[in-house]
This record gives sequence, C-alpha cells and structure tokens, in this order.
Amino acid sequence: METASSEKVNLSHHKIHTDILIDAPADLVWSVLTDTANYKDWAEFLVGIQGEIKDGSTITVDFQLDSSKEKLTTLEHTITVVDGAEFFWAEKGPGGIRDNHHFCVEPLEGGKTRFVQSDEILGGITFLMGGRLVKMYVEGYQAFNRGLKAEAERRAQSA
Repeated sequence: METASSEKVNLSHHKIHTDILIDAPADLVWSVLTDTANYKDWAEFLVGIQGEIKDGSTITVDFQLDSSKEKLTTLEHTITVVDGAEFFWAEKGPGGIRDNHHFCVEPLEGGKTRFVQSDEILGGITFLMGGRLVKMYVEGYQAFNRGLKAEAERRAQSA
C-alpha cells in the first residue's frame, strides 16, 4: 500500500506526505535506508548521499529532479538522527526555500514496516515555485519509496 498527499497551507507553505508499506522488518529497512553507498543501485530522485547518517553530521545529498536529464542538484544538510527510526534536515536551500525533509521507519506487526517520507517547503520563492516543486517532489518521493521497498524486500528474501 502506498499513499501520497500534499497540502497548500498558504502561498508560501506546502506540506507533503508519502508513505509505503514494506514487507520487511524495520531494522532491515533502516539498514537499506542508511546504506547510502548503494543508493546508486536502487534509488530514484534522491540518488545519492555522501556522509554518515549520524546525528549532527553534515551530508551531501544529490537529487535528480528530472529523470530525463543527467543534471543533479547537490545540497549540503546537517541532519538530526534518531538511530533506527528517523532522520531529517530543516534548512534553507536555493531561492531561500526552507526544506523540512523527514524520513521515518515505523515497525508494524508481522515483521512489516511503514516508511514515511514527508516534507514542508516554505518561505523564499515558494510563492512562485511551490506548486511545481510539490508535484515534482511527490513524484520523486514516491519513486524513492518504491525503490526502497523493492530493495528492502529483495534483501529480506535473500536473508
């Protein structure tokens, strides 16, 4: 099961929520999510992270906003991590847009996991670009979530 929604709070504030059910235990999903060296093998949209998924560390994130082009958008973020459960950043990016990007691994009964990827984009040029960014981000996050699901379930089957 997969869901996606967005909410326009106001002209300069949008919220995005995506989630997907993964047929693998939460610790395995977390290990795939934090195995950033292998993103190149399965991840779409958020195609790479350099640096350690560790509380307070700085990571460099590569986004491929348009899969028909090779151009990457690269941003540095300082992350907050609750080991085994979630990581997020909340910083200003290009155009003064504040990005509150959140990744959460929720254990469910029966060895399943709900993965949630959410975001808030606000301020800066959000009033000009918000609608376009939300559409692009929702599609990109869903593609990433499906890749994470496929990789975690593949690893669970071979374990």
